[in-house]
Formats: sequence, structure tokens, C-alpha cells
Amino acid sequence: AVVSTQSTGGHRTLAQMGVQEGTTLLMVEAEAPLQSRGQASRGGRLSFTVSIHGQDFDLVFPSSHTVHAVKSYIASTYHIPVREQTWTGWPPATSDSLELGDLVLDSPSHRLRVTRSEVIAISDDDDDDFADALDDDELMELTDESSGSTDSVRKPLMTPGKSAEENAFQFIQVFQERYGTVHPSFHAGSLRSAMSAAFSVPAQLKRPLVLYFHSDKAVSAHIFCSQVLCSESIAMYMDEHFLVCPFDLTSARLQRDAMEECVEVFGFEARHAMQKRIPSQLPMLAIITKIKGSPQVFSIFGSEMNPDLLMASLVDAVENYAQTKSLERAQELEQEQRSMLREQQEREYQDSLQRDRERDEARRREEKEEQLRSQTNEAKLSSFADLVPPEPDSGADITFKLPSGDRINRKFPPSTKLKVLRYFIGSKGFSPAEHKLVQNFPKRQFDEDEMELTLADLGLTRREILYVEEIEW
Repeated sequence: AVVSTQSTGGHRTLAQMGVQEGTTLLMVEAEAPLQSRGQASRGGRLSFTVSIHGQDFDLVFPSSHTVHAVKSYIASTYHIPVREQTWTGWPPATSDSLELGDLVLDSPSHRLRVTRSEVIAISDDDDDDFADALDDDELMELTDESSGSTDSVRKPLMTPGKSAEENAFQFIQVFQERYGTVHPSFHAGSLRSAMSAAFSVPAQLKRPLVLYFHSDKAVSAHIFCSQVLCSESIAMYMDEHFLVCPFDLTSARLQRDAMEECVEVFGFEARHAMQKRIPSQLPMLAIITKIKGSPQVFSIFGSEMNPDLLMASLVDAVENYAQTKSLERAQELEQEQRSMLREQQEREYQDSLQRDRERDEARRREEKEEQLRSQTNEAKLSSFADLVPPEPDSGADITFKLPSGDRINRKFPPSTKLKVLRYFIGSKGFSPAEHKLVQNFPKRQFDEDEMELTLADLGLTRREILYVEEIEW
């Protein structure tokens, strides 16, 4: 084994470096710093690719953390106690007390593998459990680097028995405490209200619905949330193109509640499609679209996704649904045009009805006025007739020539006043106020001041012709 004082900074003891008694040390001149073969060490962050239960996770730790801190982090996050961890990939002579910055690590990411070894017996005392844990300062620093405070880790994302709205608000609050403010905006309501917000809108505003299924018991939950779901590019893209509805499946009761809600909204087929993958794929994203009024599971992504793969899948879902939205928008526009045409026809029909009603009302009004005029005229005619004395057997024989050309003959006593002749033509429907009496030979028009004169006074005692003419105003 080659041990370099450059890699340790010259401040570690031989025992810390794993140099046993009787070891021969050779001093050679280094052509370049040994650390240049690996990652920069002091004062930075180091990248690891850790294989856990056969699945790779990309982890980042401060260089000041010890190997024991890494093992304790794996114990707390992936539920593998330190005493049951079997590691491969650490540099030779690595001890738990060494800081990561003092190790020679591969670049750009050092690969490690951890498996869970069988434990023959478990002690009843708490000393071993305590040894598996980090000290308080180390644990606080590590959790702050990745997922928030230790208190937020212990808080459940959802609580059985609460309403969907209450649990949604709790999920948002606790998730943000764990993973920070950069994350997709979760819908603060029930699945049914999320469906309405995503799809019960005009076609151009519709967007796919993402169901996020989380479980704190899932080995990859923390890594998926912190490094994939909370990636800034993923969060921004999902906020722009999707509506995200969260579910917590950590407990059996929460799982039942989530599946019942899915059945209520999507039916049994959708639940079966998701339920087949839930046990092995958590955390999981299910993209829901709505085609021809029916919700469909477009795709399901499991925890195997990294940010690049997830982004590619999300883009594919958006582009695919854009075609559906385009068809729906065309149908919507066609429906709007038909609706506008129907509304226009309805308006024209109502306008026609209104005009008909107005004409009928005007006609009825005219008929009523005509009836009133007729009644008035009849009353006037009757009143005029009452003012005309009975026709004598002899007397002045007057022929009235009407505007229509008709003639009326009537005898009057010579002592009859001229106004009585006006009453007579009034009784025939020719109002004295609108008509006058004219004699053609000799040409003569009788004025108002002559109305009190008798026919004898006016020389109308024989056969006479009087013209009834309208007064011109």
C-alpha cells in the first residue's frame, strides 16, 4: 500500500493512517500532488455513487465529515444499522474516524457499495444503538446539508384520519421543512379538486396531472426528493406544465385512503395500474391525462429516474398531451362557433318575435283607438242627429254632394238655420269642425258668422246643391 503524507496534510498520526508497527516507510519525491488523481479535498464537497441493495444513489458530503458520519447517514436514511453495514470501495486503511477530505477518492464520483450483513444476536442494551448514531453536531450538520432539520424528518407528511385538504397542507409544510423551498408546487386540496383544476378549464389552459406517491419507508425516498424532484429545472418545468397532487403512503391506513380516492376519481382500472408498481417503485410519479372526457394513466415513473431521465419523460408527456389539447381546442372552437351561431339565430328569432309582438300590440292599440273613435263618432253622429229636426214634406230641397262624389238629398224648412245643415252632414260622418259647405253657383263659401242665418235669409229656399269639402289648414 502507498501512503502519502500529501493526502493527509501531514497532521495525522501513523495509527490514524493505519501504519502498523514494523512497517517500512520509504520516502520518494512526488512528481505531482497525489490528490490530483482524485477529487479536491479540503473545504469542499465530495461526490459518491453508493450502491445500496443493488441500486445506485448519487450522494454529496462535506469533506469535513468523517467516514462514520457517512455510515450513520446511511443508517438513518436507508434503515441499515451501522453494525450491519458491509462496505466495499473505501481506500485501503480507511478508519471511521478519518475525514473524507483526507482520503484518496476517485473523480468525478467515488463508487462505494454497501450491503446488509446478517446479525446473529442483538443486545438488549442501548449502547450499540447509540454507537450507530452521529453526535448531535454532526447529525444536525448532515441533515441541514440534505433535508432540513431532524425535527422535520420525524414529522409525518400526512396523518391518517385528516381530510384531504388538511393532509395536503401538512404535506406541503413538512416537505418544505425537509427539502427546502425549491420543489414543485403541490396542489393544496383533494384529488377531485386537482382533476377539476387541471382539466375543467378551457383547452388551452389544461395541463396533465401528476400524482406523487411518497413513502418515508422507501430506501430511495430521500435521494429522489432532494436530488431529483427538488431539482430546480424539474421543479420549474413541472410548475409550468403540470399540476402536482401529493400522496403519502408511509402507513397502511394512508395507502388505503389514497387508493380509495383514486378509485373514486379514476375507477378500478387506474388503481390496478398504479397498485401493481407501488410496492417496488416508491417514490413514484403517475402522469394523468384526460382524453375525450376520460382520465387515463399516461405513464408511471419510479425512483430509478435521475433528473435527466425524468425531464425527458416530462417533456414527452407534455408534447404528447399538446396534440390532444390541439384537437380539443379545435373541437372547442367549432363548438364555440356553433354555439355563437345558435345564439345569433336565437337572438334573431327573439327579435322577430318582439317585432311581431310590437306589431300585434300596435294593431290592437289601433283597433282599440279605432273602436274608441268609432264609438266617439257614433256618439257625435247621434248627438248631431238629435240636433236636426225631422224632414218635412215640403221646403227647401238641398242636395249635399260629398267628397266621395256621393249625393244626399234632404228637405229642410226655410226657417232652418244654416248650422242645422252642418249638424246634418255631421250626423253623416263629416265633422263640422273639419268640413265646410260651398255653393258653386253662384260661387259662395258659407262662413261661421252665417251659421245663425236661416235658409230663407240665405236665399236657399228652392232646389239647391251644396258641396261638402274638407277644410284645408
